[in-house]
Amino acid sequence: MISPLKDIMIGLTLAIGVGLIYKDRKDGEMDRINRFYKRQAAREAKQQQQQQQQQEGIHDAESILAQDSGDVCVQKAFELVQQTSIVLQPRQMLVLALASVASATAEAFATQDPKALEIADHQHHGSHEPESDGVVVRCRSCGAPVAYKKDYIELHDTSNAVGSRREAVLGDDAEIFTFVNPSRAEFELAGFKKVVGLEGEVFSKKATVFDDYSWRDIRCSSCKRHIGWAFYHDELQQCINTQLVESITAKRAKEKLLASTAEKERKAEIVRKELEGQCLFAAAGWWTYEVCYKKEVRQFHQEADGSRPSDWSMGVYVPDAQEKDTGYEGTDVVQYFAGGQHCDENGELRSTKVVYSCCKSRPKDISVEKVDEPALCTYLISVCVPSLCDTEQDEEQDAAENELIIESCKEKFDATHADAPKPSTFAGLRWSTVISEDSSELDWARRMQFAD
Repeated sequence: MISPLKDIMIGLTLAIGVGLIYKDRKDGEMDRINRFYKRQAAREAKQQQQQQQQQEGIHDAESILAQDSGDVCVQKAFELVQQTSIVLQPRQMLVLALASVASATAEAFATQDPKALEIADHQHHGSHEPESDGVVVRCRSCGAPVAYKKDYIELHDTSNAVGSRREAVLGDDAEIFTFVNPSRAEFELAGFKKVVGLEGEVFSKKATVFDDYSWRDIRCSSCKRHIGWAFYHDELQQCINTQLVESITAKRAKEKLLASTAEKERKAEIVRKELEGQCLFAAAGWWTYEVCYKKEVRQFHQEADGSRPSDWSMGVYVPDAQEKDTGYEGTDVVQYFAGGQHCDENGELRSTKVVYSCCKSRPKDISVEKVDEPALCTYLISVCVPSLCDTEQDEEQDAAENELIIESCKEKFDATHADAPKPSTFAGLRWSTVISEDSSELDWARRMQFAD
């Protein structure tokens, strides 16, 4: 005979286990969407202001919320709470945190790298204020803003699609289409006029799903996860390339002067002082990249226990004197790494070129900006070194001239394709990597209530 006490203990154990699993799942989802509550937080903050006006110090705390954002806002507000001995209820503390996150999200839109923001228009204005009533599409991994739902567009060419389905969250008649890559993996694409993200520098026609278009990778500007592609019409790209070549030719004398041996050596010395004996790490999805100055570049996946089940070399350092026929021109500091792990796809050894430069994003710390793979098992890694920014010449002027070239080419393209439904540029987002704020998947979170 089984003891009732034993049955009760077994039941309690199962209940506790299920409860913990449920709690872990919800906690994980909340981490991804904790930045989705800008509107709710604003309303809560306003109500708290009205209720607490008679209490000393609350007005000052909310003034800080209106003036600052992110961690600075939280720090100042909580310092003021401590100084004035104001007792905040748990709900008030939550509203304070959510308001800060919402403000930081708006600031992220306003301060993104202009060159990475406008894919369709190439306006590249200095700031991009989000509209207050715009529904935001966000990265599923980190919650960073990716696009506005109002910028969704129908794909002009679906001849290479293998399937489609309705997606009501994008509109009553909205569709997303399924394509297949060379590895036979399926992925769903949704079209957008504009996106927020880090756009790769390398154009490719390989395995493009839209005829007459080349593409560049788009990654989340926060977590660097791959979220889609920017597509450029071949005629637009040809126009841009032609005019850029003409512009570069006109400045050749100046560029030769800047590319002098003395200039390169000066920059190389700056990089040496900053990075000698150090390694940089950058996480990009499942992989982590390790760049060790003048030693080796590695790619690995690290488990929670610290083990590395996948870990291989992307090349060991090749001294400048041994590198032949690189074809590289410019003043950026470049290091070459060769003889890495064997590549099964093409039978060659992995190799990497690391470029140290002053990045347009102007980060405060030395960091890996992006990792590209322009050819199979051949990698290009861009490293931002802020101390090199002081050596750049006429960077803003060159960027402005490039924007004029792009705008001029767009106008020519639009004029000659007025009757054709082909955009000059557009973005295709991998729908599995992003989510709209008003998606039904988040209904459970919107229904959550927090007790005082």
